[in-house]
Amino acid sequence: MKRRDLLPLLVAPLAMPSLVRAQGFPGRPVRAVVPYAPGGSVDVVARAIGPRFLELTGQPLVLDNRAGAGGVIAAEHVVKSAPDGLTLLVANAAQVAIAKALNPRLPYEPETDLLPVTHLIDTPMVLFAAQSFQGQGLQAVLDAARARPGAVPMGTPGVASFGHLLLELFQQAAGVSFLHAPYRGAALVLNDMAAGTIPFTFTAVGSAKGLMDAGTVRPIAVASARRTPALPDTPTFIELGLPTVEAPLWFGMMAPKGTPDAIIATLHRLFAESLAAPDARATLGRIGADIVGDGPEPFAKLLREDMARWIEVVRRGNITLT
Repeated sequence: MKRRDLLPLLVAPLAMPSLVRAQGFPGRPVRAVVPYAPGGSVDVVARAIGPRFLELTGQPLVLDNRAGAGGVIAAEHVVKSAPDGLTLLVANAAQVAIAKALNPRLPYEPETDLLPVTHLIDTPMVLFAAQSFQGQGLQAVLDAARARPGAVPMGTPGVASFGHLLLELFQQAAGVSFLHAPYRGAALVLNDMAAGTIPFTFTAVGSAKGLMDAGTVRPIAVASARRTPALPDTPTFIELGLPTVEAPLWFGMMAPKGTPDAIIATLHRLFAESLAAPDARATLGRIGADIVGDGPEPFAKLLREDMARWIEVVRRGNITLT
């Protein structure tokens, strides 16, 4: 844990339950609306912080899975909920920055209708190569793309997915062109990589762990500001001379517009303390997540930067939802 937000909480964690209960918040179960079907990595994140949240407040953090439209359905539901801190969105870029970049007619305004509470974790995205690719390192990947412009396949979980946009960011930064091969999910891409029919993809460490352990895929570079503890020997794109290829898949708690500042602050303290629990850290570490724990102001800064990044990538790449 390296974030300054967490240090006071780690020094005096026993003060939190009495403080929260004295404030009378939350007083009822808190719903964490998950924008995907049950069983995914977002569920893991929310469940990891749930036990400590219950200890601190006496109230459960209840998962409410509302899949559809890339998470827009879940986000709209939260936007229309009472601003009392009892209904929150377990958000990522898909419902905020990417949704804004791809859909000018969203039923909500991500910049104003959703308030940042806590930047929970980053899931570093990694460029992986299949065992069938004989080259070594990022330069070999770039050389392959330049030798056959627009012909070397790069698998993604689908059109306008996070993986697709990250591929586009990589192409724009490196001045290369791959053949975009959209699938219906990351697992299908990885299956074809194991079979040797797709040489490259961007995906999270947790998604590729089984194939890494089997030696079927190998990491090339991490699209984050710093190396991830899950792959300490894998360099970042920044280290390799592509400083703009830096876009981790973040997860954070967000609340509806109008939620009082005092409730936002209390929720952030609760989530930061919940992230500090050893069981939570162990669970999140197993899925390759980097714990962050930043509060509303740095989280808001991240959101502004993320939105500007993806709006520009979508514009330059002429990416649409169809």
